[in-house]
Amino acid sequence: MNGKRINDRYELLKPVGGGGMANVYLARDMILDREVAVKVLKPQFSEDEEFIKRFRREAQAATSLSHPNVVNIYDVGEEDNLYYIVMEYVKGNTLKDYIQKHGKLDVQEAVHIMTQITSAIEHAHENHIIHRDIKSHNILIGLDGQAKVTDFGIARAISDATITHTNSVLGSVHYLSPEQARGGHVTYKSDIYSLGIVMYEMLTGEVPFNGDTAVSVAIKHLQDPLPFLKDKDPSVPQSVENVILKATSKNPDGRYRTADEMTTDLMTVLDADRRDEERIAVPLQDEEATKAVPLISQTIDSDDDQTLVHHHGKKTNKPVKQKKEKPAKKKKGMKFWITIALLSLLFLIATMYVAFSMIPRWLHVDEVTIPDNIVGMELEEAEKELTGLGLVVDHEFRHDDDIEEGVVISHTPRAGETVKVGSDIKLIVSEGSEPTAMLELIGKSRQDAERMLEDFDDYDFEYEETADYDNDTVIQQSPEPGELIIPKETVVTLTLSQRPTYTMANLYGMSREEVINAFANNELVELDFSEQYHATIDEGKVISQNPSMGSEIKERTTVKVVISSGPEPVEQEPEEEPITADVPFLFQVKGNDSNNGEAATFRVRISVIDMMHSTPKQVIDEEISADKRFYIPMTVAPGNSGYLLVYVNGEEYKDSPYEYTYEEMKQYQ
Repeated sequence: MNGKRINDRYELLKPVGGGGMANVYLARDMILDREVAVKVLKPQFSEDEEFIKRFRREAQAATSLSHPNVVNIYDVGEEDNLYYIVMEYVKGNTLKDYIQKHGKLDVQEAVHIMTQITSAIEHAHENHIIHRDIKSHNILIGLDGQAKVTDFGIARAISDATITHTNSVLGSVHYLSPEQARGGHVTYKSDIYSLGIVMYEMLTGEVPFNGDTAVSVAIKHLQDPLPFLKDKDPSVPQSVENVILKATSKNPDGRYRTADEMTTDLMTVLDADRRDEERIAVPLQDEEATKAVPLISQTIDSDDDQTLVHHHGKKTNKPVKQKKEKPAKKKKGMKFWITIALLSLLFLIATMYVAFSMIPRWLHVDEVTIPDNIVGMELEEAEKELTGLGLVVDHEFRHDDDIEEGVVISHTPRAGETVKVGSDIKLIVSEGSEPTAMLELIGKSRQDAERMLEDFDDYDFEYEETADYDNDTVIQQSPEPGELIIPKETVVTLTLSQRPTYTMANLYGMSREEVINAFANNELVELDFSEQYHATIDEGKVISQNPSMGSEIKERTTVKVVISSGPEPVEQEPEEEPITADVPFLFQVKGNDSNNGEAATFRVRISVIDMMHSTPKQVIDEEISADKRFYIPMTVAPGNSGYLLVYVNGEEYKDSPYEYTYEEMKQYQ
């Protein structure tokens, strides 16, 4: 069935489990776009009308349960004789698989899981639902460790239907309470017994009673004491074993009165002051345990999820040991048997006479014709008319987009057919249009939204200015996405985006602050400031803008604004400073020698005229007999020159002074 779509909504992806009555598939809810589990009943159950009737009633009752430890039931339906239940998909394992994978559980973990389970069962009992088939296979452990109980009400549907037709009772044999094994009255305490068996299994890794046949296991539930838990694991606190012993009492009166009472006991079971409490005494059997056990036809196979069915056959009396009698006389015995034979013959003749003359009259039942005006009637009116004809009326609700809620769509048998008084007639009654999840339209264009709303009779558009979306984009919707609605009865309001427009203002002459304030609430404009020298516009005022004044702005735009920095400053050449440097002067002896090759001595005197000395200032006065370079300090102002006056042996060495200009002085710095 992989890939099959049920009611154009649930696409079956892959099988994830199954049992004696149904197969379970992982599926996708195409409307709500989520993973769900779909349990599809096997064909042999879908042919049983009485079972289907009870199944629907019980499954619908289970949808009323809302508890964190109960698997939610989302939908119950039928398509082409395929009956299904849509449930919450829990990623994880059944408790049975969890135990097989991990072995017996730690005491703390087992108590934690059991507390969740008892809380779920108490919630069901408060809603007048008895589970009837509690077992580790029907408890799911999610990846987060949360326990969830499933299959509420389904066991009841199977059980009732089976009793109706075969006088049988049903249950999972390894977890069955004594009263269920016996075919007795099932109560809330029957669930509590099964809870005790599940807790025993968690702490030991196995069920307490096993056998080759369902009969042998059922008899153990009726007669054998529960094996002591501490014999298998002495580390288990006695207080924990006491919870199991009390829950699995053969006598229902010895069990917890409610699942809530069991939860309360579990809350303190690991307290230090309870660990070594005395083992409680539990009676082996109740008052009904000595009654005959109904014939159980099924044997146990390797599947622990075995369903037990009892067939109540004729009661078989134990043979009575008779006393030995003396032989009667032959003649007397012959007369006795002749008399018996004659009486039997007379009785047979009388019976046949009654059968042929009276029974036809007893069996005659009046007939009626199904009226042709039932379709289109209100349910209450149709029931009144059909009941008046002596028919037994049953009805089923179905969604219909065209027929008003509460009006008969069709019926079986059909109009004009003749049936016996007392016959059943089934009415199919409109439940109105089926609610569907509101579409997600936010982010869609108006054109796409209108196309998606073609099944809606009424929808309106509103507009809101925003620069965050393109024009005509849905930014809000009512009803909200995912909200259950009936399209033809719902007014949809969509808010579309409308980009604001702006005519560019004249910013010339404004200050920076004035420009910022002018665009403070404008979503379309982003300002970009720069500065530039201007000879006539005051510093801090706008020189120019782009876009220019009067431009139409429809999209997000960066407005470039140029601010005056005032007149551009004139660059002046820096004033030159006077230069002070040591000016070199080389005096060479050769050429000045007048002693015909003999060594001579020269007296050299040097004076300076510069910025610091307006008249000659002698700075050198030395006698030398060899070449020598003199360094004379001189300060020269810009545009001026400095002078050296050199005298050798009292005579002017040169006709004119040595001149050093300001520019020449730079090389000596």
